[in-house]
Amino acid sequence: MGRITKKQKQRIRYYLKAKPALDQKKEIIHAGDVPKYIARHIPVIRRIAQNIDQLVIVASFVEPPLKTGLIDRFLVLAELEQLEPIICLNKTDLLERPEEAEEVASIYRPLGYRVLLTSAVSGQGIGELRQLLMGRISALAGHSGVGKSSLLNAVAPDLDIEVNEVSAATKKGRHTTSKVRVYNLDDQSKVIDLPGIKLLNFIDIHYDEARLFYREFEQYAPFCKYRDCQHITEDHCAVKEALEEGKIHPLRYESYLNLVESLKNIT
Repeated sequence: MGRITKKQKQRIRYYLKAKPALDQKKEIIHAGDVPKYIARHIPVIRRIAQNIDQLVIVASFVEPPLKTGLIDRFLVLAELEQLEPIICLNKTDLLERPEEAEEVASIYRPLGYRVLLTSAVSGQGIGELRQLLMGRISALAGHSGVGKSSLLNAVAPDLDIEVNEVSAATKKGRHTTSKVRVYNLDDQSKVIDLPGIKLLNFIDIHYDEARLFYREFEQYAPFCKYRDCQHITEDHCAVKEALEEGKIHPLRYESYLNLVESLKNIT
């Protein structure tokens, strides 16, 4: 792409934040000649999304602690890019209350998301994860220290990937994977191990569109009083009524509100 004028930059930025044409905006995001000032806001996972089949979202219960908000951001990405998401809740061996694993899984399974409970130490879920990775191109994403490398070693010991411990002082993961690494499990199975990520934002989603990526809203939204209800401050909102009745998980609704607020603040 040739040199872009300031006015052209403003037009592109406005278009990416505008409400219509999600598919067209996605084409800009994935354009090979996307301007640098846009590219620096695009995380690696967005850049490679069109080249993968499924997104394995790895989160740990402890060391580092579970962050359901980041899981939800990755699910938004999967919905946006039409990727098959797999939620991998890792390090179950470190739980003081084993039932906590099922409690978290129960947030997502009723929504139709596949959830695995895994531990590279005990071997829980490793066989199922291996089966899901075979014959596919998969990307592993999550916070640093959640155990992506350990899981890959458990799935395919011959990989012998370097693993770092979580810092005892900060409880945060150290960046064992500082760049994208690609591993071939066999001729038809490829795994892309992505660097740890702290936050995932979307420069091409207008805040009014955020509701479209929370699938539990779909069955209630048609009964809202307003056709373009954002399910936040409006009265006679069927989504908020479902929330009050316990039909929508409060953590999911909280992450929705956080996403809307972050999208409003993107400049």
